Amino acid sequence: MERRELTIDTLLGKNNLLLVIPQARPEENPDTHLAGMGRLLADRLGCYTVINDRYRATLVDMNDVRAVRKRKKLTDSFLVRIREFKEEITANNLLPLVLIIQENPRVSERNVDILIGYGQGERGRPDRPHRPTISPSRLSRIRMALEDQGLKTDLAPLDSDLCGRESYSLNQLFRQKDYVDGFYDPAVRSLVLTLSPQLLTTADQADRTASRLAEGLRNFADTMALVRKVATSAIDVASRDDLSYIFRVYGDNKYNDMIRETYIDELAHSIRKNGLLHPLVLLQKKDGRYKILCGFRRFQAIGRLGWQWVEAKVYNEEDFTTEDFFNISLAENTKRRNLNPIEIGNFLESAAQSMGLNNARMADLFGETLGIGAPGNKVSQSTIHKYRKLNQIRQRGESAEMISDVINDKLSFSLAAEVLAPIKDPRDRDSLYLEVVKPLSPTRPQLQQIIKQLHRIDPSLHKAIHSSPVKKALEKAVESRQPASAFLRLLQQRGTPPKRGSDQEELENLAARMRGRIFGDKGKKQDLSLTRAGKTKRSGVTLHVRLTGKTARETLDNLRQLLADDDQINDLLKQLQ
Repeated sequence: MERRELTIDTLLGKNNLLLVIPQARPEENPDTHLAGMGRLLADRLGCYTVINDRYRATLVDMNDVRAVRKRKKLTDSFLVRIREFKEEITANNLLPLVLIIQENPRVSERNVDILIGYGQGERGRPDRPHRPTISPSRLSRIRMALEDQGLKTDLAPLDSDLCGRESYSLNQLFRQKDYVDGFYDPAVRSLVLTLSPQLLTTADQADRTASRLAEGLRNFADTMALVRKVATSAIDVASRDDLSYIFRVYGDNKYNDMIRETYIDELAHSIRKNGLLHPLVLLQKKDGRYKILCGFRRFQAIGRLGWQWVEAKVYNEEDFTTEDFFNISLAENTKRRNLNPIEIGNFLESAAQSMGLNNARMADLFGETLGIGAPGNKVSQSTIHKYRKLNQIRQRGESAEMISDVINDKLSFSLAAEVLAPIKDPRDRDSLYLEVVKPLSPTRPQLQQIIKQLHRIDPSLHKAIHSSPVKKALEKAVESRQPASAFLRLLQQRGTPPKRGSDQEELENLAARMRGRIFGDKGKKQDLSLTRAGKTKRSGVTLHVRLTGKTARETLDNLRQLLADDDQINDLLKQLQ
């Protein structure tokens, strides 16, 4: 058993047992394997678990509820997690059995392996209060089961702190009224199992001890159903790790508008009226939380209703392969609704990263179930690439409105994936979509011609679109009955350059762009022009710039910025080639 990071571990379970190890690093035996034994026991029993492997007793005695209550951080990470796990067991109509395990050399002195404390005092004795936490008959059955595994047991002496009868003992946590708010529950049964250090001296001994304890306690575990109640507060939806297997996009404020708010509202109304018809599908995480395999929209709707508990089908991460979980998520999501392209892309990207699959393999594994190809035809790897490409734009935080419109069916997937997504510069992509595609609604052939014409004005699309001539053309086109056709016609009429081989037109267009950059919309030919010194390019080009007293400094500053633009310099150099 390897040494892990020192922390307070919390593990989800699937039965009524709750294992608590309050002090996994006892001062008497700093080299103990108690924490490792606890994790192995939790794994073999499949029980809820809280293990303090961080704080030594010299810092805080975690067996003493009074000491823990003084520190809010410890209360939240230790006591509250115990309560949350207990409440989940109770919510599923099971009686919790809390097993508090610790280690103490005094056990060996009594020539036994385990001392069992169940809070039993003496009636009528104020110094030895009567607070049993489990019935004598059940205690006898547990002792017999442990003895059958070769573990010699005895009851902790009544005057011993190992008995667990004091009001501040962790063993009495759910027995004390108004001692810790929200904990009182007399139905909870609990035991203190104090182990001999000899059971934990080496990793092998700890392993054998875990196996023997698991076999002895297994018959006292009442297994939960696959579909069970889960606290909504225990479901994580924020971190990037929680995105695996999930057909959704979440966690980035830039994309909050991507969730269809009206759909969530309608779903919340339906759930309030009819109940949750289909449970969530959750995966148990190793940090004591859940993540969603299927049902993120239902989870959002439930959040608006303020529900504290939700029915869920719960899978354990260790019971399946990664491919199994992708297939479970795929089957659960596709049988109830159509997935939007970004959800599909998110799923495919997660599959590629988690399982190391290429596009061809994902097309074979998931293409038919996703329903993203032509009916009756095999899904191509290029189709997979398009979905992933579009989702990667979302992952980089680019083109938020374009991605949002794809999700909300305001922009076709084919146009977004095949025309807009290949544009590398997000400034070019956003300008084209926001300034041209949204207001003009061009067809794909029209958009491709528009892009071609804009590139003739400037290789940078966003610069071309924000140039004065194009802005005027857009304003005029929007007022037309067929705005896309009108805009394309205006671009062709302005021609920059409409014919190949017209050197003079190329020179004049370059001069017009430079003039606009320096003098703005009011610039005239006499303010800036380019002329050839001879009949050939080799003769050189002359730049004429007019300076006036009032604007000379501003003109020179603009000229300096223009000449610092690599694109403009490259265009000038082309005229000399």
